[in-house]
Amino acid sequence: MVWVNHSAAQYIGDASISGAVIDSVSGMPLLGAHVFLSGTSIGTSTDPAGTFSLEQLPHGIHTLTVSIIGYGRYSEEIHLTSGEEKELRVRLKPVVYDLGELYVGNLDDRWERYLERFQRLFIGESKMADSVEILNPEVLRFESRWWGRFSAEALAPLQIENRATGYRITYHLDEFRHSGAITRWDGDSFFTPLGTEDSLQVAVWEEQRERTFNGSLRHFLLSLKYDILESQQFSIYQEQRHSFGTPAANRRMAPVRNIVRPADEDGHINVRFFGKLEIVYSGEGEEDRYLQWANKIRGPSSVQRSYLKLEQRPITIDPNGEIVETYGATRMGYLAFRRFAEALPKEYQPEEFKKATENHDITSSE
Repeated sequence: MVWVNHSAAQYIGDASISGAVIDSVSGMPLLGAHVFLSGTSIGTSTDPAGTFSLEQLPHGIHTLTVSIIGYGRYSEEIHLTSGEEKELRVRLKPVVYDLGELYVGNLDDRWERYLERFQRLFIGESKMADSVEILNPEVLRFESRWWGRFSAEALAPLQIENRATGYRITYHLDEFRHSGAITRWDGDSFFTPLGTEDSLQVAVWEEQRERTFNGSLRHFLLSLKYDILESQQFSIYQEQRHSFGTPAANRRMAPVRNIVRPADEDGHINVRFFGKLEIVYSGEGEEDRYLQWANKIRGPSSVQRSYLKLEQRPITIDPNGEIVETYGATRMGYLAFRRFAEALPKEYQPEEFKKATENHDITSSE
């Protein structure tokens, strides 16, 4: 059985990944292992022979993840060329869980406070966050240092339900760290659409998904890639710099051609700039909650203002508008306010946005 979201139509290609999942010790096939492309709603499960097949995949870079209870998770970055048929033999190592630690633990008042802090930092504090619930928080463990560092680990995949966008998300948390004003996390996610026969509910979910996509970092990066920033209501600015390298007092519009180049991998782009890139989205104003989150004493603005700083140059943007390099860039301002509550499958794009890109090629360096 292959799971695929109806919004994944633009993710269809002619490549495939197939293979078998086996126990690394006994060599026996594993039935029911989950095999999915990280960050998407595209996946399958192994049959009694331990075999699986993912078909009609686009060429490019994917992260293939395999997981099953009782075994360590397998994750591999895979480069697919057009029409390629890749075969894999995945060996999973058995692991032994201490069920007392996993499902009971020392869930005291301090743990409850840490959980609340984790949810604010990870899920976020936007209105959308009110509709998001971690269904198995008991698997989380936290560590806090007196100098301000806060970290979390999950002893099993997090099960997260977003009732606003209509997804159940399985999240394999690899790392979560917060220090000062910086929050970082990394992991593999799989999106399963919530089931319903209510056509009105389906329409509400689709409307909310579109609103969530609009103004997001992925919306911006895809608009940058196709050079349609203006039609998508984005403006970008860079600091003026003196000849000796220090910032000047004013800013200027940043031409797309100065910061975007085609990448070696087909369908990807490289983004390179110095300092901070200011991103203004005029398609929607600020939430009231953003002002409290950002400690701003004023009324909400009619635009959303953010900043992007590169931690390495260049960063690579894949065909779905995702940054390939882990922690390749730091978000500030409104985009930092939007957290996991606003997560969508990376193959999702609203119909109106897909139409806007139909007649646009990837930004050229010329």
